[in-house]
Amino acid sequence: MSTGENVFLNCPFDEAYKPSFEVVLFVVASSGYRVRCALEDNDAGDVRFDKLCRLIRECGKSIHDLSRTDLSARGMPRFNMPFELGLYLGAARFGSRVQRAKTALVMVKEPYGLPVYLSDLAGNDPQAHHGLVEEVSRIVRKYLHTRPDGKPLPGATRILADFARFKISLPALAKEIHLESHEIDPFHDYRVYIDLMAEFLRQA
Repeated sequence: MSTGENVFLNCPFDEAYKPSFEVVLFVVASSGYRVRCALEDNDAGDVRFDKLCRLIRECGKSIHDLSRTDLSARGMPRFNMPFELGLYLGAARFGSRVQRAKTALVMVKEPYGLPVYLSDLAGNDPQAHHGLVEEVSRIVRKYLHTRPDGKPLPGATRILADFARFKISLPALAKEIHLESHEIDPFHDYRVYIDLMAEFLRQA
């Protein structure tokens, strides 16, 4: 795939975010793009920073969800997502002609909060999803807008209906590769989950 067909995904990898993560994967894949994120490669010898730089270099679009700004149990915020957004914007600002063509979608949970913790992005308009999967789907679909070949995407209602069918089909798809659906976690079994999603879309 060309750079323009790769979408870099920068978001929380935790249980609370899993429903949104799954729907982002589906919207991107069903739109004809390829999701790229840090979960795709578990090579222990691949330094995380180097992996991020490689992924960012290979992607022309990106989705950044900065909805995890709360303090942890130890009183510390999560800096990974803003850091990766900064890397991406830096590549777009200072990179080659191909890199300068990058675009980015920034999502937050609630509106108007971004300047409080990331004032350098003041003047930008992040999209607020209020923690709702339906809003996440709508926002991502609107950002992608068209397939890589320029054809328009179906509406968010149709995409969500297809996603619901995928979830229903997942146990049967998993059984074909001798797995139970509860054994497939989109975080811990990312590559398997993506492959099953691709098979569903191929059959559909």
